[in-house]
Amino acid sequence: MCFSDVIGNNVPVKRINLSHITGCPEVLDVLRLDLVDPLISGNKWFKLKYFLTEARSRKIKTLLSFGGSWSNHLHAMAAAGCRLGFQTVGIVRGEKPAKPSAMLQDAERWGMRLVYVSRADYRQRYETEYQHKLLEQLSISLDQVVIVPEGGSGEQGVRGCEDILGAGGIQASEYDEIWLPCGTGATMAGIVRSVGNTTYVRGFPVLKGAGFLKNDVQQYLSPAATRWSLELDHHCGGYGKVTPELIRFILEFERETGVPLDPVYTGKLVFALKQIAESGGLSGMNRLLLIHTGGLQGRRGFREWAT
Repeated sequence: MCFSDVIGNNVPVKRINLSHITGCPEVLDVLRLDLVDPLISGNKWFKLKYFLTEARSRKIKTLLSFGGSWSNHLHAMAAAGCRLGFQTVGIVRGEKPAKPSAMLQDAERWGMRLVYVSRADYRQRYETEYQHKLLEQLSISLDQVVIVPEGGSGEQGVRGCEDILGAGGIQASEYDEIWLPCGTGATMAGIVRSVGNTTYVRGFPVLKGAGFLKNDVQQYLSPAATRWSLELDHHCGGYGKVTPELIRFILEFERETGVPLDPVYTGKLVFALKQIAESGGLSGMNRLLLIHTGGLQGRRGFREWAT
């Protein structure tokens, strides 16, 4: 089943000139996945589409997944379910807040059933016994639900991310390197698989102490895929953490380029570009592609963009 009639495949590429950053490549392009769709945004659509295809082909009407109170993944899944006629269930980490986040309010408005679980229970989310117990409590039959891993990872999510560069009409060989932010590593794995060894791919984890992601990415790759690496020192304190320097940089970047950034993922990627470029780390690089993975709805969780 193809959902191209719902989500377009023409992802724009924007060439930017960062006059306030020295040492940048001559050609600096941004693949604007944030413009894929107003609601089913960024890399989340690519991660979801083969789960949706599976559900449609098996005549399953319910999708269940996991995330936090500002999860881009749950937000996109709720929007996709509403638009495409699927029931959705979101297992949310932690107690129900007195005032739900804007993301949770959106998801509930789009019909997602929100289930709050303790952090201890949430850590069991990938255990089969826990999943069966959870489904029993929710009165959902195992054969009538597609369980999507947190963040839309897993083989189907990675497979979907293999389609990202093609959706932008990108020929990977035209670039010296491709850079992207990393959460679960699924998007990174999909991009590496799609380019083979034609172009070097560099991932920037947004989690502190994310060395474990190397194995998470490697499990989806062949041993022949060697032209990739993870840069572990550009997380700005950890997942969801920001610094005053990061916020100032994002605001300056937006004023100069007109491209909005989220402070959790792509903002940290471009801030890393500034740091590496100004230290001379891009000497000899002529053409660089950055992947904007979306997630702009999460800006509402930061006071600088709260409305």
